[in-house]
Amino acid sequence: MGKFKGIIKFGFLACTMLMGIAAMAYEEVNQLDVGVINDSTPFDEEKFIGNWKYSSENVPYEYARGILFISKKEGSLSVLVALPGGERKADDVKVIENTLTFSLNLEGRLVSVSITVEGDKLRGKASSEDGIFNLSGERRLDPE
Repeated sequence: MGKFKGIIKFGFLACTMLMGIAAMAYEEVNQLDVGVINDSTPFDEEKFIGNWKYSSENVPYEYARGILFISKKEGSLSVLVALPGGERKADDVKVIENTLTFSLNLEGRLVSVSITVEGDKLRGKASSEDGIFNLSGERRLDPE
């Protein structure tokens, strides 16, 4: 009977240790998953970098067509919008869930822009106090 109690104690101890190791391994896996998710943002930003021709309908002529120059300097994205009347630097540039957002001050009016990219095509919306306007465009391939 003494031998039987020893086997049961050993089995109980072994099960307890295995459950503890399994719990620690599970925590390590969860920490790894969170790290991978947080590190994915730079890859999302990379697809926006470049020069993009865009057009929009039902907007004043001077804003209907332009070029977006999207670059990454010192770890953050910047957007410069070239319009027939000159260039405008965008503010509050962010990438959230595969969407690039920024704001522009055009003639004292705030315009909020959100775009997505699929391959070499750009789609998005610009909104101001005058309404919401669709944008579309494509990557501009400059000769080297």
